[in-house]
Amino acid sequence: MAKIKGRVHYVSPKGCAEMVAEVIAREVGCPKEALLPAYLPVGTTLMFLGGEGTKMDKTTAEFLKSLDPSRVTYAALFSCNSKLSDAGLQQVKAGLEERGIKVLDKFFVCTGKAMFGGKMPSEEDLKNAKAWAIECIEKMAN
Repeated sequence: MAKIKGRVHYVSPKGCAEMVAEVIAREVGCPKEALLPAYLPVGTTLMFLGGEGTKMDKTTAEFLKSLDPSRVTYAALFSCNSKLSDAGLQQVKAGLEERGIKVLDKFFVCTGKAMFGGKMPSEEDLKNAKAWAIECIEKMAN
């Protein structure tokens, strides 16, 4: 696997996105950090950015305001939610693209806890997150 300057940022009130972020960071060999507070990325080739739910949360929206192409060139987005929806990721993608940051086409979405239950990411979900992260890194190498 190619080496790039990467980071993993996430919002995880229920712990689901943190589980995925941990797997990605370990697989890719880059730091992971919860939003906010987070050290702003500088000169990052690929930022993995994830959260929970079916819409963009306020913390992520505020974080996006601090970004520009000198800080992050590309973003890969992931979400954990009980509906397996990418609606929130579409909002994040639009916000990043408004700031001039390129977003990889393929999102990663897996199971997450809902307000009244639901499941954490399964072992299969985490295995798939690893494979997706490798695929994102390989895309950057080509």
